[in-house]
Amino acid sequence: MIQEWLYTHWVLVGVGVIATITDLWRRKIYNWLTLPAILLGLILSTVQSGPWGLLDSFLGFLLAGTLYMILGLIGAMKGGDVKLAAAVGALLGWRLSISALYYGAILGGIFALFWSLYHGTLFKTLQRVWRALYAAAAPGMRPEVELQHSDTEPMPYGVAISWGAIATLFWLPPVL
Repeated sequence: MIQEWLYTHWVLVGVGVIATITDLWRRKIYNWLTLPAILLGLILSTVQSGPWGLLDSFLGFLLAGTLYMILGLIGAMKGGDVKLAAAVGALLGWRLSISALYYGAILGGIFALFWSLYHGTLFKTLQRVWRALYAAAAPGMRPEVELQHSDTEPMPYGVAISWGAIATLFWLPPVL
């Protein structure tokens, strides 16, 4: 939880709320939101903390952006999620972005359970995940169906990214 409110934190809350709305409504996180947020994160961190703030912001951008880029390359995330995570990293810096991504993953898991329950596919989804985990643990086994092939409409993961970051600022202690 933060001790003082920085300009980057105000921007993060605004970006998170807008990303949540657009991701739930249109299943899209727009470039007009994420790209300026990345730039604002870098600029405001520099203004607030000088060259060390710029370094912290850039490392957060690289850390979150790279992690989600890897997830995007394997088909687990879409481009808007990758850019939103990079914006979170730029706005929070590397330490708080680790916390935000950690809490976002937890919230994403909880949200996924409710999402599949709402769509009536909870049992099938859990069964598919169990089979994939079993296949991953058993040498030479391959899952019958890839996890990307789901009966459920894709979950708007930007909601979890946004609220993981906002929860880091308001309610939850830093991981590091």
